[in-house]
Amino acid sequence: MTAAAATTLALALASPAAVAAPAAVPSATGTAPNATMSAAATSVYIWATGVNVRYDGADADCVHYPSRGSCVKIVATVSRTTAEGICQHPGEVIADGGYRNGWWTLVKLSDGTIGWVNNIYIQGGEKIAGVPDCGW
Repeated sequence: MTAAAATTLALALASPAAVAAPAAVPSATGTAPNATMSAAATSVYIWATGVNVRYDGADADCVHYPSRGSCVKIVATVSRTTAEGICQHPGEVIADGGYRNGWWTLVKLSDGTIGWVNNIYIQGGEKIAGVPDCGW
């Protein structure tokens, strides 16, 4: 991803409208910044209860390294629900119930909210089949 495209993506994700109800993760022009983002999202199942969906568009680290520290804003808390998996990216390793996972999926909830969920809470294993890696 070019520096300009990364900046455009960060700006688009930082806007409140992008978190509230985007059709996809848009660039400033309303088009996806790369093929990974323009591909159709894959349905994923968040199997656990009380799962925090995190996003902080003001912190570039949240985009490039999803973690509890860089994505401090909890934009939703969900339980046993289906979402659209936009892409997945390595970040903070989360340990829960004897399992560990360092992969996070950028999801779009049914109300349009976008944020990161650690893959430990998504059905499918360490990496989720059908969800592309993020292009950055």
